This record gives sequence, C-alpha cells and structure tokens, in this order.
Amino acid sequence: MNRYKIGLVTTVALALVFSPGRVLAKKHATNSSPTPSENGAMPSNGSDPGGHSASGFEAEKKHDYEKAIAEFTKAIEAEPQDAKNYFNRATAFRAAGKLPEALADFSKAIELAPQSAPGYLGRGEVELAQKQIEPALADFEKAVQLAPNDLAARRFRAFVFSSKGEWEKAIADYTKVIEKMSDDTQARDRRAFAFRNLKKYNEAIADYSKVIAKTPEDPEEFRRRGLTYMMAGDSERAAADFRAVLKIKPDDTDAQSRLRALETRANATPPVVGAPSPASPALAPPGASPR
Repeated sequence: MNRYKIGLVTTVALALVFSPGRVLAKKHATNSSPTPSENGAMPSNGSDPGGHSASGFEAEKKHDYEKAIAEFTKAIEAEPQDAKNYFNRATAFRAAGKLPEALADFSKAIELAPQSAPGYLGRGEVELAQKQIEPALADFEKAVQLAPNDLAARRFRAFVFSSKGEWEKAIADYTKVIEKMSDDTQARDRRAFAFRNLKKYNEAIADYSKVIAKTPEDPEEFRRRGLTYMMAGDSERAAADFRAVLKIKPDDTDAQSRLRALETRANATPPVVGAPSPASPALAPPGASPR
C-alpha cells in the first residue's frame, strides 16, 4: 500500500469528531459562535429533531452514503442554522466522491461556526483532493491555529509543506506529531524523507531505522534507508539494506539492480590517479513515489 497518499477521511473521522454527544452546537439567534472544546469540536446541544442525524450516522457506518446524505439533508431542513448538520452532510458527500458538494457544505459549516477547527480541516482535505494546494494550506493553517493539538491538522499541513518542498516546516509539524505519538511510523517515515531532502542523512537514517524496527517486513523502508545510505556514501550499509529488500521480495528488480551496482563498484579496480572516477549509479526515488 502506498502510504504516501493521504486518503480522504470518511467514517472514522466523522465518528471521532462529530459523533452523537460531540457535535457542533446550534448557532444561537444572536449569531454568536459557541466556544470550541480542546479538540476543536463544538459542545453538543443534544438536539436532533426527528432523529435524522442519528439515522445519517447509522447509514454512514454502513457506507450507505446516499441515505446518509438524505438524512443529513432532512436534519438541515429541521435546523438550518446548525453547523453540525452541514459538516455531517459534507463528510457524507466527500465519502461519496461528490467533492464540489462537500466543499460547499464545509464552507457553510465554517460560516455558521467560524471558530471550529474541524470545518477548516474537512474543507482543506477536499481542496487537497482537488489539487487546490494554497487554499488547502490556508485551511490547515487555520485549523492548527484554532486547535494546536489536533494531530490530523498538523499531518495534513506537513503533507502540503512537503509537496511544496518546504522541508523544515514539514519536519516541525511531523515532530509535533511524533512528540505526541512516538510510535507513529507514518510520521517518522515522512519526516525521514524531509530530512533526506535537506541532506540531513543521519537524522533520516535514524527515523527510517525506528520505522524498520516497527515494520520489519516492509521492504520499502529498507529500500528508503538503503537509498539514504547511498546518498550518505555508505555503500556497505546500503548494500545490506538492498539485500534485506531481496530477502522479503526476491524478484525485486530495483533492489537487484542497485545491489549489483554497489557490488560492482566495491569490486572495481581502483582508478588511476588523475583518471576520472566511474559514474555513480543514478539515484531514483523509492519504489513508492514520495510525498
């Protein structure tokens, strides 16, 4: 599985952020926004006329997104000023692949509850899926501002920073995630990639090594660390990592090719002083295309 792609958050995010009892509060007639809780979600007002929100959640859990959309639409009709209903329908639209509709509903949720981080996070995800990088970054920035401890917001912002080549900023966000979740292999893997692009090979190797300790059967991690060793000029350790790849995937042609090149270089006759050195093998990115 390509762990470098960030997929759209569907049922899990919906349940965690806006499950019954942890939903956006209904906007009051005064148009003042309720105060967000620590995780960015609004306190519940316990209101669900007709039970349509609950029915929408049940349909969502069963991946029946059209029914979920229909139920959340009824919830909106019953309480048109309740931001949670737009957020919930947006999430169902997103899960159904209806991104323009999702974007419109997330924007409406933000309009009704401008201090709620999940709305910005959800809209940013849709914008990212539509390759609207700068608007997505702006929304992730706002989500982090409103909820500094929201790890999802930091992950997505770090992803965008990496896509823009802003490696130091990406590292800072992934580091925040790792500080909260030291066993997060995905954040370490992506931080290693950012370190590698800054030629901070020791830091990158340290992160890849910790990922390998947690996922010793993943050939891609050995490949990435092997490439980093090559970049750092450590051919012996690089060769060991490519052998590890072949132990897991004996028919891996990329690892076979790199290992042959390293072994050929190691066995080559030392060049005559003053003669040009043999060209180094081309360094391609890891098999799974990076972020």
